[in-house]
Amino acid sequence: MSKHVILSADNECSVYRVPDSVAASFFELCDTFHRNAKTLQIHPREWHGAVVFDETDFIEYLNEKICGDEKCVFVEKIGWEYEKEKWPEQYRKCPHYNF
Repeated sequence: MSKHVILSADNECSVYRVPDSVAASFFELCDTFHRNAKTLQIHPREWHGAVVFDETDFIEYLNEKICGDEKCVFVEKIGWEYEKEKWPEQYRKCPHYNF
């Protein structure tokens, strides 16, 4: 079984299908990655001394270090709108995290 989550990094919102185990601790996983991105990124990047990452780095981390056989999968982009009421109906109740 899997669930949908919405991720963004001050860019377009992206829908991902994640395993139930990831969905159950979604915000904790997001917060941990956000606070520790430099050490948790699979391919860390810096720009002028600052750590740079986006939701694709988070998904890569989940798939490599957290998920077992069931991986997180990109579903679609739903645009730049951050207000859930303006998202497609099927995603309005999905958790959202903006890095």
